[in-house]
Amino acid sequence: MESNKNIQDKINDFLKENKINVKGGTITSKKQLSSVLNNLAMGDLEKGKIEKALYFAEKAIEFDKESYYSYFIKGLIYRQLNKTKEAIESFEVYCKNTSDPLAHIYIGFSYAQLNDVENALDHLRIGEKNLSKEEKEKNISLICAAYECIGNIYLNKENIVEFTERDKYSINYKTAVRYYKMSLKINRKNCDLINKLAACYCHLEDLNKALYCYEQAAKISPDNTMYLEAIKEMKEEGAKSEPAGF
Repeated sequence: MESNKNIQDKINDFLKENKINVKGGTITSKKQLSSVLNNLAMGDLEKGKIEKALYFAEKAIEFDKESYYSYFIKGLIYRQLNKTKEAIESFEVYCKNTSDPLAHIYIGFSYAQLNDVENALDHLRIGEKNLSKEEKEKNISLICAAYECIGNIYLNKENIVEFTERDKYSINYKTAVRYYKMSLKINRKNCDLINKLAACYCHLEDLNKALYCYEQAAKISPDNTMYLEAIKEMKEEGAKSEPAGF
């Protein structure tokens, strides 16, 4: 077991070597140093200094093996680096040792990138269901993206290009609609998402709501001729705009 002097010497040497100035007191333990390094890693990540952020996160783990928050930070970093499998591994270490719904959402995004839809859905649902109202408000953009991601997973279970008689009974389209509307209630200016919602309504043979969606998308992106052509075509078919609930 290391003596207190040896530990302090290592801490001081590391701070000096990395030109880290500590304000408000002296770092006297590896756990304290690890916490400081995590803060530095998050700060550098937010500034786009990815390699430096990863360096500090890994050093935080070296100084404190139980610094599980460092794994969360590493997960965020690996997502930035498009190293999806490494991100999942880091988030999973964090989740095994803590109870943080946000990490499950990030794991869900990562599995979705790998087209592992079942694991993606499992983690996204755990995340969004276990976040408190306050946490959802604090991370509103993340929740918005999670709802859209879940909707995309269900939409991708169908062949959206082909129309069949069974489409109007499809639970996948209906579930996609539910999550898309949840996302749009947070951010209704996402015209690409509105377009996907309109496609779902077309497959469900609810042309009135599909027309409404295209009208809303056209308001956001008035130069998009696809929306205007869809509106014209649907009105010619006798569709009448009906609010879609977002």
